[in-house]
Amino acid sequence: MSDKLAEDWVALWQSELTAMGADRELRESFMAMVSLWGAAATAALGTLRAGHDPAYRKAVAAQPPGTATAAVAPVPGLAEIERLHRRIAELEQRLAVFDRDRGGPD
Repeated sequence: MSDKLAEDWVALWQSELTAMGADRELRESFMAMVSLWGAAATAALGTLRAGHDPAYRKAVAAQPPGTATAAVAPVPGLAEIERLHRRIAELEQRLAVFDRDRGGPD
């Protein structure tokens, strides 16, 4: 592989990753996927622990049916990201009203 081809390939992927990072829907989907992975990992660890820890098995068996298991730890910064998304949506709505009131974008 020539140096120029390698540089072009890296530049292409850098631009693709930058575009993916700027895509709000992609970021939200990725965060949802990571949250699902976290929930699945928590469930798997609970299952493994139940198989090896008699005290844990006994505690889980004592829970009433339908009782929620331990919650997955929140993703650091997720609340702030969601707050920023709401703020951006609010500003976009205000801008749309402003554009409409003045006759649309130039």
